[in-house]
Amino acid sequence: MKTQYINRAHLTLLLLCLYGSGFTQSKIDSLEKVLTTATGNLRAEALYILSWEYRFADKEKALRYGEEGLRLAHDLKDTGAIASALNSISETWLNFGDYDQAEKITREELPYARAIPQTKNLLGALTRLGTINYRRGKFDEALVYQLEVQREAEKINKPEIIGVASLNLGLTYMDLKRYDEAMQYFLVSLDAFEKLEFAAGIGACYVNIAETLRNQKKYREAEAAAYKGEDILQKSGNKLHLGYIYTVLGKLYRETGDQQKRLEYQQKALALAQENNDDFMTCANQTSLGRTFLERGDLAAAKKYLDDAVLLSAQIGEKSVLLEAYAHLRDWHLLRKDFAEATRYDEKFTGGMDSVFNAKMAGKVADAQTKYETEKKEAEIKTQKLELFRQRTWIYGLLAGLFAFVILGYLFYNRYRLRKKTELDAAVIREQQLGLNAVIEAQEAERKRIAQELHDSIAQEMAAIRMGFSVLQRKLAAVSPQEAERIGELAQQLDQSCTEVRSISHVMMPPALEQQGLAPSLELLLHNTLQYSELNYMFEHADVPENLNEKTKLGLYRIAQELLNNIVKHAKATRVVLMLYPAGNHLLLRLEDDGQGFDFEQARAKGNMGLLNIISRVSTLGGTFQAEPGQPRGTFVTVRVPL
Repeated sequence: MKTQYINRAHLTLLLLCLYGSGFTQSKIDSLEKVLTTATGNLRAEALYILSWEYRFADKEKALRYGEEGLRLAHDLKDTGAIASALNSISETWLNFGDYDQAEKITREELPYARAIPQTKNLLGALTRLGTINYRRGKFDEALVYQLEVQREAEKINKPEIIGVASLNLGLTYMDLKRYDEAMQYFLVSLDAFEKLEFAAGIGACYVNIAETLRNQKKYREAEAAAYKGEDILQKSGNKLHLGYIYTVLGKLYRETGDQQKRLEYQQKALALAQENNDDFMTCANQTSLGRTFLERGDLAAAKKYLDDAVLLSAQIGEKSVLLEAYAHLRDWHLLRKDFAEATRYDEKFTGGMDSVFNAKMAGKVADAQTKYETEKKEAEIKTQKLELFRQRTWIYGLLAGLFAFVILGYLFYNRYRLRKKTELDAAVIREQQLGLNAVIEAQEAERKRIAQELHDSIAQEMAAIRMGFSVLQRKLAAVSPQEAERIGELAQQLDQSCTEVRSISHVMMPPALEQQGLAPSLELLLHNTLQYSELNYMFEHADVPENLNEKTKLGLYRIAQELLNNIVKHAKATRVVLMLYPAGNHLLLRLEDDGQGFDFEQARAKGNMGLLNIISRVSTLGGTFQAEPGQPRGTFVTVRVPL
């Protein structure tokens, strides 16, 4: 034990010397020589430091040193060494764009990080999980981890922790387009990393400061920040963040109209991404170059870059880049007047938007399903208790039966008296429903025709006009920069209008019904209807048969649409649950809210058109409609249709 302590002390002195003057390659080489003789904990710590230092620059070396250190740490049964080795391995995967591996290793690291007194490993793991969720678009989950790290960083008050925590919070605020708040956190992070003289952190700050300024259209300030970051990263040899700086400069010069510099920096960014084996940045820069050559009129070069981007983004599962490449390939075929291929790529693009949303929601769906199963088990327990209670109180049930027999005569008499009125009311409702059925069928046919016209004709014509604007802007850039900028603004307005046209088309005839099925379409409907409200909402479903006919899918979709709109307008609820699952030979659609309740019978008697519309749709599907008061308040609606 004494020898081990002395060895660790010697290594600590060596590392302090190395940290004090910065890790140059010669000093890394010196540390690698330690491995030729080091054993035990001394070797494990040296392997960790080397893996950590290579995590930005050399993926192969970082993983090789990290995995050897992890095996040794397990042999030594050293919890701290295990946590450190997992820390450097997961950081490496994250830096080179493999989020699945980074999350898997970080989840493995968490129990070890929580078991040791040092907080840096735990904070690193939480920070990494926040970064992974951020990059996957799960901003709510990312903020949970980031704010926890920020609170701990303020307690510990160490520059390295404050720097990382502030950088990640700034990224999230930037993505939320809250640029002033993002800039505040980036400047706090920059100050912390400059105190440490940590080049990688400083470079990362300048990448994001330049990107924030670009988004604020402060182009000169963004350019100055980017060039300052480039100088720091070139001197430090950090090629990973240098590639990010070049990507920002490519976007900057695209917006300012300097086409030569735009192409130059996009090509630099692609070259570094390929050198770093960063697949995500490689396909993203290939897509950007494809767009650049498309706007320059070099269709052959544009096609090559876009085809490469599609192939790589599909291989790594990067759907956002894949969809962008599809959009540019659609425009490429429009310029060549190949409208059949342009339509095919447009369908890939629009069809993929729903799948990206569903991928982001997969975790929430899983949580909802777990909660549903838990509540179902609790309901079964309550049922068992109720059965026991019934067995103990059968005498009271018998007495209640006798009382019911006494009033039975009155009920039969009253039933006869009301039957005539009910038959008359039913005849009126049937007549209304027959008329409504015809109206509904006509409405759906017209919706489908208008949606098809918007999607196939108007949207494509707008896209072709947009490409014409891009070519005109490029030609005017050298002659009249002001006119070129105005053409660019008009092109952006046209992009927004095209997006709105497609959104209207999707609302009128949801494409997800055919592409994804009923359950994903209902989930998307719930999200789109309630996302900007203050309601908490949840979608629960079991396996739904895939062979549902079009009439059933569209009918249930419209029924859910009408019910959700009623809740938003009238219910004054705080919570909504939408459920879809098979039950025997039927399919059940259920909607529950905790609002002020709704008297369906009274609404039916008054001829409420929304309710009659729902009942008519249910009738055409051969199903049943039932509305009950919720417990302790609200409404519980069940629609049952045959499979």
